[in-house]
This record gives sequence, structure tokens and C-alpha cells, in this order.
Amino acid sequence: MSDEEHGDETRAAAEGAGALAADAARDLFSEAFEDELDPALRARFDAALAADATLREEYEAFVALFAGARSLAAEPAPDLLPSVQRKLRERSRGRYYRDRFAELGPGWSTWMALALVLLLVVLVVAASSWIVPLAPQTP
Repeated sequence: MSDEEHGDETRAAAEGAGALAADAARDLFSEAFEDELDPALRARFDAALAADATLREEYEAFVALFAGARSLAAEPAPDLLPSVQRKLRERSRGRYYRDRFAELGPGWSTWMALALVLLLVVLVVAASSWIVPLAPQTP
């Protein structure tokens, strides 16, 4: 018998009239925890828990286990990348994951901007002399 057929038989037995059997109630632990039982079936499930102390203890252990697992999933995973890169940088003495911009010093951006402006001036002067032909000289 497959699990699906077993689940259908359990649901049919649980939805029938009368008291909910302990095995049928155990099969409904997950649905009861997720609050997916219809009100009538939930009332019969709660009645079965109230009538059987062992079943109630098993359900409480089930709830504690899955509530704990759910709370673990809610915690965000720590970001390990920065600390791993820092340790690699320290152990490799800067060979891996080094901060190349920090190594250039505080004035590197000023020199880079000056070099770009100078390059732009050279390009403008070269383009203007190439585009605008020199005026012909008369003898």
C-alpha cells in the first residue's frame, strides 16, 4: 500500500463518526501543527488528545521539535565572506584579496583625475589640428 493510499484511508477513518483512534490522530499531527484541519476534525483531534495522555505527550513532543526547527530556519545565515577574505589576506600576506586602492595612498585619485584631464586636452588639441586644416599660405 502506498503512502498516498494510507493517507486517504486515515483521513476517511478520521472523518467518520465516533472517537478518533490514536493511530489516526498520529497521522494528523502534521496537519494539526500546520493548522490545516477543518474545525470538526480539529475538535475530534483535540478530544483524542484530551482522552489519551500518551498521545498528548507525543503531540507536544512533535510540536516542540518542529517549532524549534521552524525557529532555526528564521535566523539569517551569517555572512562569512568578509571574514574569510580577511583571513586569506592575512595568511597570504596580501597576495589574495588585497585592497589595491588602499595601497595606492590617499592622493591617488587626484593624480588620476589630473592625468585624465591632461589626456583630454591632448586629444582635443590633436583632433582640432586634424579636423581644421591649416590655412594655405600665399607666396
